[in-house]
Amino acid sequence: MLQKSKNTRREVYVMKNGINKEWTLHVENFAKIVSADIKIAPLMCFVGDNNSGKSYLMSLLWGLLTYSKDYFPSKPPETANYKVCEAFVKKNIGKDMQLSNSEIQLFIDWFNQILAKNARALTKKIFNYEMEIGKIEIRDYSIKDSLTMKWNNDGVRYSFRNNTITIPLKENHTKEDIFITCVYFCWNIVMEGIAAPLYTPVVKGRRSGEPVYLPASRMGFMLTYLQLLDASLTNSFSGTDETGNSSTLTMPYVDFLRLILKFENVSKISKKNEQLIEFIEERMIGGKIAIKKEYAPTFNYIPFGSKRELPLYISSSVVAEVSPLLLLLKSNIQFNTIIIEEPEAHLHPRLQWEMAKLIIKLVNSGIPVWITTHSDTILQHVNNMIKLDNNADKAKLMEEYSYSKDDMINREMIAMYQFNSDNMGKTNIEPLESNEYGFIVPTFNAALENLVNEVYAFQED
Repeated sequence: MLQKSKNTRREVYVMKNGINKEWTLHVENFAKIVSADIKIAPLMCFVGDNNSGKSYLMSLLWGLLTYSKDYFPSKPPETANYKVCEAFVKKNIGKDMQLSNSEIQLFIDWFNQILAKNARALTKKIFNYEMEIGKIEIRDYSIKDSLTMKWNNDGVRYSFRNNTITIPLKENHTKEDIFITCVYFCWNIVMEGIAAPLYTPVVKGRRSGEPVYLPASRMGFMLTYLQLLDASLTNSFSGTDETGNSSTLTMPYVDFLRLILKFENVSKISKKNEQLIEFIEERMIGGKIAIKKEYAPTFNYIPFGSKRELPLYISSSVVAEVSPLLLLLKSNIQFNTIIIEEPEAHLHPRLQWEMAKLIIKLVNSGIPVWITTHSDTILQHVNNMIKLDNNADKAKLMEEYSYSKDDMINREMIAMYQFNSDNMGKTNIEPLESNEYGFIVPTFNAALENLVNEVYAFQED
Protein backbone atom coordinates (compact mmCIF):
# COMPACT_ATOMS: atom_id res chain seq x y z
CA MET A 1 0.00 0.00 0.00
CA LEU A 2 2.92 2.36 0.66
CA GLN A 3 3.57 3.23 -2.97
CA LYS A 4 4.34 6.61 -4.49
CA SER A 5 2.05 7.57 -7.31
CA LYS A 6 1.65 9.93 -10.20
CA ASN A 7 -1.48 10.93 -12.10
CA THR A 8 -2.54 8.47 -14.77
CA ARG A 9 -5.24 8.59 -17.43
CA ARG A 10 -7.68 5.70 -17.35
CA GLU A 11 -9.01 4.57 -20.70
CA VAL A 12 -12.21 2.70 -21.40
CA TYR A 13 -11.38 -0.95 -20.81
CA VAL A 14 -13.44 -3.61 -22.55
CA MET A 15 -14.09 -6.96 -20.90
CA LYS A 16 -15.60 -10.10 -22.34
CA ASN A 17 -19.36 -9.64 -21.89
CA GLY A 18 -18.72 -6.74 -19.52
CA ILE A 19 -18.37 -2.96 -19.37
CA ASN A 20 -17.53 -1.32 -22.69
CA LYS A 21 -18.23 2.20 -21.50
CA GLU A 22 -17.43 4.67 -18.77
CA TRP A 23 -19.54 7.28 -17.08
CA THR A 24 -19.35 9.18 -13.83
CA LEU A 25 -22.18 9.31 -11.30
CA HIS A 26 -22.25 12.81 -9.85
CA VAL A 27 -24.23 13.37 -6.64
CA GLU A 28 -24.49 16.34 -4.30
CA ASN A 29 -25.87 16.60 -0.77
CA PHE A 30 -26.84 12.94 -0.62
CA ALA A 31 -27.34 11.77 2.96
CA LYS A 32 -24.02 12.58 4.68
CA ILE A 33 -22.10 12.84 1.39
CA VAL A 34 -21.31 16.42 0.41
CA SER A 35 -20.49 15.52 -3.18
CA ALA A 36 -19.14 12.58 -5.16
CA ASP A 37 -17.95 11.82 -8.66
CA ILE A 38 -17.79 8.06 -9.11
CA LYS A 39 -16.50 6.72 -12.41
CA ILE A 40 -17.73 3.17 -12.93
CA ALA A 41 -15.17 0.45 -13.66
CA PRO A 42 -15.04 -3.35 -13.92
CA LEU A 43 -13.62 -3.44 -10.37
CA MET A 44 -14.65 -0.59 -8.10
CA CYS A 45 -13.65 -0.32 -4.43
CA PHE A 46 -15.00 2.01 -1.74
CA VAL A 47 -12.70 2.33 1.30
CA GLY A 48 -12.72 4.61 4.32
CA ASP A 49 -14.05 5.10 7.82
CA ASN A 50 -17.03 3.26 9.22
CA ASN A 51 -20.26 5.21 8.97
CA SER A 52 -18.91 7.38 6.16
CA GLY A 53 -21.59 6.56 3.56
CA LYS A 54 -20.02 3.76 1.51
CA SER A 55 -23.13 1.56 1.72
CA TYR A 56 -25.39 4.54 1.01
CA LEU A 57 -23.60 5.22 -2.25
CA MET A 58 -23.40 1.55 -3.27
CA SER A 59 -27.13 1.22 -2.58
CA LEU A 60 -27.77 4.28 -4.73
CA LEU A 61 -25.74 2.76 -7.59
CA TRP A 62 -27.64 -0.52 -7.24
CA GLY A 63 -30.95 1.35 -7.28
CA LEU A 64 -29.91 3.41 -10.29
CA LEU A 65 -29.18 0.20 -12.23
CA THR A 66 -32.32 -1.54 -10.97
CA TYR A 67 -35.07 1.08 -10.78
CA SER A 68 -34.24 4.10 -12.95
CA LYS A 69 -35.92 2.40 -15.95
CA ASP A 70 -39.21 2.72 -14.06
CA TYR A 71 -39.09 6.51 -14.33
CA PHE A 72 -39.20 6.80 -18.10
CA PRO A 73 -42.52 8.43 -18.98
CA SER A 74 -45.29 6.17 -20.25
CA LYS A 75 -45.91 8.34 -23.31
CA PRO A 76 -43.96 10.91 -25.32
CA PRO A 77 -43.32 13.89 -23.03
CA GLU A 78 -43.30 17.53 -24.00
CA THR A 79 -39.96 18.33 -22.34
CA ALA A 80 -37.25 20.09 -24.33
CA ASN A 81 -34.68 17.34 -23.68
CA TYR A 82 -36.97 14.67 -25.06
CA LYS A 83 -38.03 16.75 -28.07
CA VAL A 84 -34.38 17.00 -29.16
CA CYS A 85 -34.00 13.19 -28.98
CA GLU A 86 -37.27 12.70 -30.83
CA ALA A 87 -36.19 15.07 -33.60
CA PHE A 88 -32.87 13.25 -33.99
CA VAL A 89 -34.48 9.83 -34.38
CA LYS A 90 -37.19 11.15 -36.71
CA LYS A 91 -34.61 12.85 -38.93
CA ASN A 92 -32.50 9.68 -39.23
CA ILE A 93 -35.12 6.95 -39.74
CA GLY A 94 -33.64 4.34 -42.07
CA LYS A 95 -30.10 5.73 -41.91
CA ASP A 96 -27.34 3.46 -40.63
CA MET A 97 -24.78 5.70 -38.95
CA GLN A 98 -22.16 6.06 -36.26
CA LEU A 99 -23.25 8.35 -33.47
CA SER A 100 -21.07 11.31 -32.55
CA ASN A 101 -20.37 12.25 -28.94
CA SER A 102 -22.76 15.18 -29.23
CA GLU A 103 -25.54 12.91 -30.54
CA ILE A 104 -25.00 10.43 -27.68
CA GLN A 105 -25.10 13.34 -25.24
CA LEU A 106 -28.65 14.17 -26.37
CA PHE A 107 -29.85 10.96 -24.72
CA ILE A 108 -27.61 11.40 -21.65
CA ASP A 109 -29.19 14.84 -21.15
CA TRP A 110 -32.69 13.37 -21.34
CA PHE A 111 -31.74 10.62 -18.86
CA ASN A 112 -30.37 13.27 -16.48
CA GLN A 113 -33.58 15.27 -16.79
CA ILE A 114 -35.53 12.16 -15.78
CA LEU A 115 -33.18 11.57 -12.82
CA ALA A 116 -33.48 15.19 -11.68
CA LYS A 117 -37.27 15.03 -11.75
CA ASN A 118 -37.43 11.71 -9.88
CA ALA A 119 -34.38 11.86 -7.56
CA ARG A 120 -36.40 11.88 -4.34
CA ALA A 121 -38.80 9.20 -5.54
CA LEU A 122 -35.88 7.00 -6.61
CA THR A 123 -34.04 7.33 -3.31
CA LYS A 124 -37.21 6.74 -1.30
CA LYS A 125 -37.82 3.56 -3.29
CA ILE A 126 -34.28 2.33 -2.68
CA PHE A 127 -34.11 3.15 1.04
CA ASN A 128 -37.79 3.00 2.05
CA TYR A 129 -37.11 6.37 3.64
CA GLU A 130 -37.16 10.04 2.65
CA MET A 131 -33.47 10.66 1.89
CA GLU A 132 -31.88 14.03 1.33
CA ILE A 133 -30.48 14.38 -2.19
CA GLY A 134 -29.53 17.56 -3.99
CA LYS A 135 -28.35 16.45 -7.40
CA ILE A 136 -27.85 13.21 -9.27
CA GLU A 137 -26.68 12.95 -12.87
CA ILE A 138 -24.50 11.07 -15.34
CA ARG A 139 -21.36 12.85 -16.52
CA ASP A 140 -18.26 12.26 -18.67
CA TYR A 141 -19.72 9.48 -20.81
CA SER A 142 -17.34 7.61 -23.13
CA ILE A 143 -17.53 4.34 -25.02
CA LYS A 144 -14.89 2.10 -26.53
CA ASP A 145 -14.83 2.24 -30.33
CA SER A 146 -18.00 3.77 -31.75
CA LEU A 147 -21.73 3.43 -31.22
CA THR A 148 -23.69 2.56 -34.35
CA MET A 149 -27.38 2.98 -35.13
CA LYS A 150 -28.69 0.38 -37.59
CA TRP A 151 -32.17 -0.11 -39.03
CA ASN A 152 -33.41 -3.63 -39.79
CA ASN A 153 -35.97 -4.09 -42.58
CA ASP A 154 -36.85 -7.63 -41.51
CA GLY A 155 -36.63 -7.32 -37.74
CA VAL A 156 -39.39 -6.87 -35.21
CA ARG A 157 -37.18 -6.63 -32.13
CA TYR A 158 -34.71 -4.08 -30.83
CA SER A 159 -31.21 -5.30 -30.01
CA PHE A 160 -27.87 -4.01 -28.75
CA ARG A 161 -24.82 -6.04 -29.73
CA ASN A 162 -21.21 -5.18 -30.45
CA ASN A 163 -21.86 -1.47 -29.87
CA THR A 164 -24.69 -1.54 -32.46
CA ILE A 165 -28.25 -0.55 -31.62
CA THR A 166 -30.54 -2.24 -34.13
CA ILE A 167 -34.03 -0.80 -34.64
CA PRO A 168 -36.88 -2.42 -36.59
CA LEU A 169 -37.70 -0.36 -39.68
CA LYS A 170 -41.38 0.18 -40.51
CA GLU A 171 -43.16 1.78 -43.44
CA ASN A 172 -44.54 4.42 -41.10
CA HIS A 173 -43.02 5.26 -37.74
CA THR A 174 -45.63 6.72 -35.43
CA LYS A 175 -44.90 9.16 -32.60
CA GLU A 176 -45.17 6.18 -30.23
CA ASP A 177 -42.64 4.15 -32.28
CA ILE A 178 -40.15 7.02 -32.13
CA PHE A 179 -40.75 7.35 -28.37
CA ILE A 180 -40.01 3.63 -27.84
CA THR A 181 -36.83 4.01 -29.89
CA CYS A 182 -35.72 6.99 -27.81
CA VAL A 183 -36.30 5.11 -24.55
CA TYR A 184 -34.39 2.10 -25.87
CA PHE A 185 -31.49 4.30 -26.99
CA CYS A 186 -31.39 6.18 -23.72
CA TRP A 187 -31.37 3.10 -21.47
CA ASN A 188 -28.83 1.12 -23.47
CA ILE A 189 -26.42 4.02 -23.92
CA VAL A 190 -26.19 4.32 -20.14
CA MET A 191 -26.89 0.82 -18.80
CA GLU A 192 -26.13 -1.83 -21.42
CA GLY A 193 -23.77 -4.46 -19.96
CA ILE A 194 -24.23 -3.50 -16.30
CA ALA A 195 -28.02 -3.66 -15.79
CA ALA A 196 -30.94 -5.70 -17.08
CA PRO A 197 -32.01 -5.04 -20.68
CA LEU A 198 -34.92 -2.63 -20.91
CA TYR A 199 -37.59 -5.00 -22.21
CA THR A 200 -36.45 -8.19 -20.45
CA PRO A 201 -39.49 -9.99 -19.02
CA VAL A 202 -39.71 -10.79 -15.32
CA VAL A 203 -39.12 -14.53 -14.78
CA LYS A 204 -39.71 -15.94 -11.30
CA GLY A 205 -39.75 -12.43 -9.89
CA ARG A 206 -36.43 -11.33 -11.41
CA ARG A 207 -35.18 -9.82 -14.66
CA SER A 208 -32.24 -11.55 -16.31
CA GLY A 209 -29.21 -9.31 -15.91
CA GLU A 210 -30.36 -7.36 -12.85
CA PRO A 211 -27.53 -6.39 -10.51
CA VAL A 212 -26.99 -8.46 -7.37
CA TYR A 213 -26.36 -6.86 -3.97
CA LEU A 214 -24.73 -8.98 -1.25
CA PRO A 215 -25.12 -6.98 1.99
CA ALA A 216 -22.69 -6.99 4.90
CA SER A 217 -25.26 -8.89 7.00
CA ARG A 218 -25.63 -11.71 4.44
CA MET A 219 -24.53 -14.39 6.92
CA GLY A 220 -27.29 -13.42 9.34
CA PHE A 221 -29.85 -13.51 6.54
CA MET A 222 -28.65 -16.93 5.39
CA LEU A 223 -29.18 -18.28 8.92
CA THR A 224 -32.57 -16.65 9.57
CA TYR A 225 -34.28 -16.26 6.19
CA LEU A 226 -36.89 -18.95 6.93
CA GLN A 227 -37.95 -17.14 10.10
CA LEU A 228 -38.04 -13.87 8.18
CA LEU A 229 -40.22 -15.53 5.57
CA ASP A 230 -42.69 -16.66 8.19
CA ALA A 231 -42.74 -13.30 9.94
CA SER A 232 -42.55 -10.41 7.53
CA LEU A 233 -40.79 -11.13 4.28
CA THR A 234 -43.87 -10.64 2.12
CA ASN A 235 -44.43 -7.18 3.58
CA SER A 236 -40.76 -6.27 3.09
CA PHE A 237 -41.01 -7.25 -0.55
CA SER A 238 -43.61 -4.55 -1.14
CA GLY A 239 -41.63 -1.97 0.77
CA THR A 240 -44.47 -1.38 3.27
CA ASP A 241 -45.95 -3.26 6.19
CA GLU A 242 -49.62 -4.05 6.70
CA THR A 243 -50.27 -0.61 8.22
CA GLY A 244 -48.81 1.13 5.17
CA ASN A 245 -45.64 2.23 6.93
CA SER A 246 -42.25 1.86 5.29
CA SER A 247 -40.47 -1.47 5.58
CA THR A 248 -37.58 -1.67 8.01
CA LEU A 249 -35.29 -2.98 5.25
CA THR A 250 -33.79 -1.10 2.35
CA MET A 251 -34.55 -2.56 -1.06
CA PRO A 252 -31.03 -3.97 -1.69
CA TYR A 253 -31.57 -6.07 1.44
CA VAL A 254 -35.08 -7.05 0.39
CA ASP A 255 -33.74 -8.02 -3.02
CA PHE A 256 -31.08 -10.20 -1.38
CA LEU A 257 -33.79 -12.05 0.57
CA ARG A 258 -35.71 -12.53 -2.66
CA LEU A 259 -32.53 -13.81 -4.24
CA ILE A 260 -32.18 -16.55 -1.62
CA LEU A 261 -35.52 -17.94 -2.75
CA LYS A 262 -34.16 -18.26 -6.30
CA PHE A 263 -31.29 -20.57 -5.28
CA GLU A 264 -31.84 -24.02 -6.73
CA ASN A 265 -30.10 -26.97 -8.30
CA VAL A 266 -29.81 -26.69 -12.08
CA SER A 267 -29.15 -29.47 -14.55
CA LYS A 268 -26.29 -27.70 -16.32
CA ILE A 269 -23.87 -25.11 -14.98
CA SER A 270 -21.95 -22.88 -17.35
CA LYS A 271 -18.24 -23.61 -17.77
CA LYS A 272 -17.37 -20.15 -16.48
CA ASN A 273 -19.40 -20.74 -13.32
CA GLU A 274 -18.00 -24.24 -12.87
CA GLN A 275 -14.48 -22.88 -12.54
CA LEU A 276 -15.54 -20.23 -10.04
CA ILE A 277 -17.57 -22.75 -8.04
CA GLU A 278 -14.61 -25.14 -7.91
CA PHE A 279 -12.38 -22.33 -6.63
CA ILE A 280 -14.80 -21.47 -3.80
CA GLU A 281 -15.39 -25.09 -2.80
CA GLU A 282 -11.75 -26.13 -2.83
CA ARG A 283 -9.96 -22.97 -1.72
CA MET A 284 -12.44 -21.36 0.64
CA ILE A 285 -15.00 -23.70 2.26
CA GLY A 286 -13.48 -27.16 1.80
CA GLY A 287 -16.76 -28.73 0.79
CA LYS A 288 -20.01 -28.35 -1.10
CA ILE A 289 -23.44 -26.82 -0.49
CA ALA A 290 -26.48 -29.01 -1.11
CA ILE A 291 -29.79 -27.33 -2.03
CA LYS A 292 -33.18 -28.84 -1.24
CA LYS A 293 -36.26 -26.96 -2.34
CA GLU A 294 -39.84 -27.42 -1.20
CA TYR A 295 -41.83 -24.29 -0.38
CA ALA A 296 -38.48 -22.57 0.22
CA PRO A 297 -34.90 -23.69 -0.35
CA THR A 298 -32.81 -25.16 2.45
CA PHE A 299 -29.03 -25.41 2.37
CA ASN A 300 -26.67 -27.91 3.94
CA TYR A 301 -22.89 -28.04 4.01
CA ILE A 302 -21.06 -31.26 3.07
CA PRO A 303 -17.37 -31.16 4.05
CA PHE A 304 -14.96 -32.88 1.69
CA GLY A 305 -14.31 -36.45 2.91
CA SER A 306 -17.72 -36.69 4.57
CA LYS A 307 -21.19 -37.69 3.42
CA ARG A 308 -22.91 -36.01 6.33
CA GLU A 309 -24.94 -32.88 5.54
CA LEU A 310 -24.66 -30.10 8.12
CA PRO A 311 -27.16 -27.25 8.35
CA LEU A 312 -25.59 -23.83 7.88
CA TYR A 313 -26.28 -22.78 11.46
CA ILE A 314 -23.81 -25.35 12.85
CA SER A 315 -21.28 -24.91 10.07
CA SER A 316 -18.30 -22.57 10.15
CA SER A 317 -19.09 -18.89 9.76
CA VAL A 318 -17.05 -18.83 6.55
CA VAL A 319 -19.50 -21.31 4.99
CA ALA A 320 -22.53 -19.14 5.75
CA GLU A 321 -20.62 -16.02 4.72
CA VAL A 322 -19.47 -17.31 1.33
CA SER A 323 -22.50 -19.48 0.52
CA PRO A 324 -24.61 -16.71 -1.12
CA LEU A 325 -21.97 -16.14 -3.79
CA LEU A 326 -21.48 -19.87 -4.28
CA LEU A 327 -25.24 -20.51 -4.55
CA LEU A 328 -25.64 -17.59 -6.93
CA LEU A 329 -23.17 -19.24 -9.31
CA LYS A 330 -24.55 -22.76 -8.82
CA SER A 331 -28.08 -21.56 -9.62
CA ASN A 332 -27.02 -19.97 -12.94
CA ILE A 333 -28.83 -16.76 -12.02
CA GLN A 334 -28.03 -14.19 -14.70
CA PHE A 335 -26.65 -10.88 -13.44
CA ASN A 336 -24.58 -8.19 -15.11
CA THR A 337 -23.07 -6.56 -12.00
CA ILE A 338 -22.43 -7.75 -8.45
CA ILE A 339 -22.06 -5.46 -5.45
CA ILE A 340 -20.49 -6.96 -2.31
CA GLU A 341 -20.37 -5.16 1.01
CA GLU A 342 -17.34 -6.15 3.07
CA PRO A 343 -16.32 -9.32 1.21
CA GLU A 344 -13.75 -9.90 3.97
CA ALA A 345 -16.39 -10.29 6.70
CA HIS A 346 -15.72 -13.25 9.06
CA LEU A 347 -12.72 -14.35 6.98
CA HIS A 348 -9.24 -15.13 8.29
CA PRO A 349 -6.54 -13.13 6.43
CA ARG A 350 -5.68 -16.20 4.35
CA LEU A 351 -9.29 -16.48 3.22
CA GLN A 352 -9.44 -12.74 2.59
CA TRP A 353 -6.55 -13.36 0.23
CA GLU A 354 -8.54 -16.11 -1.49
CA MET A 355 -11.57 -13.80 -1.67
CA ALA A 356 -9.42 -11.19 -3.41
CA LYS A 357 -8.38 -13.83 -5.96
CA LEU A 358 -12.04 -14.77 -6.47
CA ILE A 359 -13.05 -11.13 -7.01
CA ILE A 360 -10.41 -10.74 -9.72
CA LYS A 361 -11.50 -13.99 -11.35
CA LEU A 362 -15.10 -12.72 -11.42
CA VAL A 363 -14.00 -9.46 -13.04
CA ASN A 364 -11.91 -11.30 -15.63
CA SER A 365 -14.89 -13.55 -16.41
CA GLY A 366 -16.79 -10.44 -17.52
CA ILE A 367 -18.72 -9.55 -14.35
CA PRO A 368 -18.22 -6.05 -12.92
CA VAL A 369 -17.62 -6.31 -9.16
CA TRP A 370 -18.14 -3.28 -6.92
CA ILE A 371 -17.14 -3.62 -3.25
CA THR A 372 -16.98 -1.75 0.02
CA THR A 373 -14.06 -2.96 2.13
CA HIS A 374 -11.94 -2.41 5.22
CA SER A 375 -9.48 -5.13 4.23
CA ASP A 376 -5.90 -4.12 3.51
CA THR A 377 -5.30 -7.80 2.64
CA ILE A 378 -7.77 -7.70 -0.26
CA LEU A 379 -6.41 -4.43 -1.62
CA GLN A 380 -2.79 -5.51 -1.20
CA HIS A 381 -3.50 -8.61 -3.30
CA VAL A 382 -5.10 -6.42 -5.96
CA ASN A 383 -1.93 -4.31 -5.93
CA ASN A 384 0.21 -7.46 -6.16
CA MET A 385 -1.67 -8.60 -9.25
CA ILE A 386 -1.24 -5.16 -10.83
CA LYS A 387 2.50 -5.42 -10.17
CA LEU A 388 2.67 -8.95 -11.54
CA ASP A 389 0.81 -7.86 -14.67
CA ASN A 390 3.46 -5.17 -15.22
CA ASN A 391 6.49 -7.29 -14.27
CA ALA A 392 9.08 -7.99 -16.98
CA ASP A 393 9.46 -11.54 -15.57
CA LYS A 394 5.70 -12.11 -15.47
CA ALA A 395 5.75 -15.56 -17.10
CA LYS A 396 8.43 -16.87 -14.74
CA LEU A 397 6.72 -15.45 -11.66
CA MET A 398 3.31 -16.78 -12.71
CA GLU A 399 4.75 -20.28 -12.90
CA GLU A 400 6.68 -19.94 -9.63
CA TYR A 401 3.67 -18.66 -7.65
CA SER A 402 1.01 -20.71 -9.49
CA TYR A 403 -0.89 -17.81 -11.01
CA SER A 404 -2.72 -17.85 -14.33
CA LYS A 405 -3.86 -15.13 -16.70
CA ASP A 406 -7.26 -14.78 -15.01
CA ASP A 407 -5.56 -14.07 -11.66
CA MET A 408 -4.02 -10.81 -12.85
CA ILE A 409 -5.68 -7.47 -13.36
CA ASN A 410 -4.79 -4.33 -15.26
CA ARG A 411 -4.99 -1.15 -13.21
CA GLU A 412 -7.03 0.46 -16.03
CA MET A 413 -9.88 -1.85 -14.96
CA ILE A 414 -9.98 -0.51 -11.40
CA ALA A 415 -11.44 2.57 -9.74
CA MET A 416 -10.88 3.15 -6.03
CA TYR A 417 -12.43 5.81 -3.80
CA GLN A 418 -11.69 6.85 -0.24
CA PHE A 419 -14.52 8.18 1.95
CA ASN A 420 -13.30 10.80 4.43
CA SER A 421 -15.54 11.91 7.31
CA ASP A 422 -15.08 15.33 8.90
CA ASN A 423 -15.87 16.38 12.47
CA MET A 424 -19.28 17.62 11.35
CA GLY A 425 -20.38 14.13 10.24
CA LYS A 426 -20.10 14.97 6.54
CA THR A 427 -18.22 12.89 3.97
CA ASN A 428 -16.00 13.93 1.10
CA ILE A 429 -14.89 11.35 -1.44
CA GLU A 430 -11.58 11.33 -3.24
CA PRO A 431 -10.44 9.07 -6.10
CA LEU A 432 -7.24 7.20 -5.22
CA GLU A 433 -4.31 7.37 -7.58
CA SER A 434 -2.48 4.41 -9.03
CA ASN A 435 0.70 3.58 -10.86
CA GLU A 436 2.34 0.37 -12.06
CA TYR A 437 2.69 -0.69 -8.40
CA GLY A 438 -0.98 -0.30 -7.54
CA PHE A 439 -3.09 2.06 -5.46
CA ILE A 440 -2.12 4.16 -2.47
CA VAL A 441 -4.73 3.86 0.31
CA PRO A 442 -4.08 6.55 2.97
CA THR A 443 -6.81 5.36 5.34
CA PHE A 444 -5.10 1.96 5.73
CA ASN A 445 -1.56 3.27 5.64
CA ALA A 446 -2.19 5.73 8.48
CA ALA A 447 -3.74 3.07 10.74
CA LEU A 448 -0.95 0.58 10.03
CA GLU A 449 1.74 3.20 10.63
CA ASN A 450 0.22 4.14 14.00
CA LEU A 451 0.07 0.48 14.99
CA VAL A 452 3.72 -0.08 14.04
CA ASN A 453 4.75 3.02 16.01
CA GLU A 454 3.09 1.55 19.10
CA VAL A 455 4.91 -1.76 18.58
CA TYR A 456 8.28 0.04 18.72
CA ALA A 457 7.22 2.32 21.57
CA PHE A 458 5.91 -0.42 23.86
CA GLN A 459 8.53 -3.11 23.40
CA GLU A 460 11.37 -3.31 25.89
CA ASP A 461 15.04 -3.27 24.83
